[in-house]
Amino acid sequence: MRPDVSTKIASSWIQKFGNALQTADLEKTLSYIHPGGYFRDVLVFSWNNRCLHRHQKIEQYLKGALKTSSIANVELDFQPGLQPEYAPFTEHLPLCAVSAGFKFTCSAGLGRGSFSLVLTDTWEWKALIVMMALVDIKGHEEVRDELALSVQERRKAETDPHVLIIGAGQSGLNIAARFKQMNISMLVVEDNYRVGDNWRKRYPSVVLHSPKKMNSMLYQPYPSNFPVFIPRDEIADWLEQYASAQDLVVWTNSRPLPLPTYDEALKRWTVVIDRGGEHVTLHPVHIIVAAGVLGAPRMPSVGDRELFLGSVLHSSEYKGGKSFAGQRVVVVGAGNTAADICQDLCSHGARAVTMVQRSETWVASRASARALIDQMYPEDVDIDVCDLMTMGRPLALQRKLERKTGVQMMKQEEQTHRGLREAGFKISSRCNFLIHFYEGHGGLDVGCAELIRTGKVKIKQGAQVDRFSTDSVVLTDGSSLEADAVLFATSYENICDTLRPVFGDSTMDRVGPVWGLDAEGELRGCYRPTGHPGLWFAVGDFSQSRISSKQLALQIKAIELGLLE
Repeated sequence: MRPDVSTKIASSWIQKFGNALQTADLEKTLSYIHPGGYFRDVLVFSWNNRCLHRHQKIEQYLKGALKTSSIANVELDFQPGLQPEYAPFTEHLPLCAVSAGFKFTCSAGLGRGSFSLVLTDTWEWKALIVMMALVDIKGHEEVRDELALSVQERRKAETDPHVLIIGAGQSGLNIAARFKQMNISMLVVEDNYRVGDNWRKRYPSVVLHSPKKMNSMLYQPYPSNFPVFIPRDEIADWLEQYASAQDLVVWTNSRPLPLPTYDEALKRWTVVIDRGGEHVTLHPVHIIVAAGVLGAPRMPSVGDRELFLGSVLHSSEYKGGKSFAGQRVVVVGAGNTAADICQDLCSHGARAVTMVQRSETWVASRASARALIDQMYPEDVDIDVCDLMTMGRPLALQRKLERKTGVQMMKQEEQTHRGLREAGFKISSRCNFLIHFYEGHGGLDVGCAELIRTGKVKIKQGAQVDRFSTDSVVLTDGSSLEADAVLFATSYENICDTLRPVFGDSTMDRVGPVWGLDAEGELRGCYRPTGHPGLWFAVGDFSQSRISSKQLALQIKAIELGLLE
């Protein structure tokens, strides 16, 4: 389809859809959305993020809210990357769509959105997806230019911050940088001695498994000559200089002491911070936990541990394969971390490496994942535009599409999967390139599959470690594996469980689930209300915090302005 035809289709649709929104005509609004369509709202019609599927739910959601939201000035956004384009909706389905971005105003301020139109059986273009997001509150817009803190602002951040952010990893720093540009006073506290130590303490071979553009920090992209997949130490050093370059107020070697209390009348916390041994009392309005979704290491209870003469570690304690040279190592787990460790052990001369795969795992090659991500984050498109279009891909729809395209995706990975199966590795039939990040059912192959195929990494499938002997582990199927060391790559507790000793049961009992997807395909308990006033969670990878930091900042600003309780 020629670009001018795509523009004509998009222009006609947005004019009719915009008029329906502006006149608060719910019936007409629905008529321009496909009966099986998805309507994603981020803070426009309610101070939350919602994704509604099909007319009935969309109608229930917009009834009443459509009129009070005062949508106006709806028009196409011709910024590069948002112009109308006709393209396959997804690689493995014979479905094409006209997609574009648009702008609008609403009662709270300025908004941006996106839509994807498909041709119905009656030859009408209707929206399979509409996404509308608040991007700025009127009169309190995000400052786009450099904004350095004054001496007074820095003093306020260290004595009376509006927001306390716990954790100076990528999430905490992205949020802090966003808040500074939106004039929200905040202080970041970090348990480690240096910003970036949460990466430096991981095993040396760690690299990002997704391309660098997707993992950019706010306002400050990586140098063009950085590796596509950035190694551990470069990430750590980049985060450290980022905190300085963005003029963020960060206390290292600092942590909240048990138990912060919340005053329901004053709507403020009282929290004591251990700052390198000095106790400092603060009274923030909000606390944001940005210490990651992973809590304490989850270490299985295995019998007869005292009999084993070798070393037993959780993957969080693994510092590299050098010390395991010449040893027989059993790695329990089959996700990304387990695969990385097995590969690292082989490269450092371990005598034998065996992976214990307890159930099944979906595996995709890094090349396949990169091809998909490069479509979402092309090098010639501004990252803000890429993020906006990513927001316009509902995860509920993505999950549905990946189920439908499973056969084709399996064919794409056929060579990798065949070698794994022949070695005894069990491949999951759940095809979830993007969704596995939220549901934890798979991993990306960055070289371990070839080691498994050639027998350099052995597979023990369908059993768990039951007990130890002096020089082996005995599995639940009665077999045993000789070992000098056992590494458990068995994940972590949820952060909410780990925080109970810090915040106390009375606080954490009010907090709903954090992480994973809810019934609408939205992220649970992250960057949105948690159930406890003034307590927020900000977790996820670089792109998640970069995108969602704006949503969180807008909610906190709306509370400050009295727009939201």
